[in-house]
Amino acid sequence: MLTLVCEGGGKAFLTVRSAGKDLAELGAACNGAKEVTKVAVTEPGTLELSASSIDAPLLYAYQLAAAR
Repeated sequence: MLTLVCEGGGKAFLTVRSAGKDLAELGAACNGAKEVTKVAVTEPGTLELSASSIDAPLLYAYQLAAAR
């Protein structure tokens, strides 16, 4: 499970990639609302996470955790 929270003005985006393939893309409005999505990791390897935003400055946090 991938969770993204953002504070500030605008919107934050987070992309998760593995082996050059996009696994998930998540966007959160920067009003403190939490966005959650499932990420299916089917092969071992390194995960790459990249963050971007429409407006700056932003404060954002993410958590990637095993689904329960």
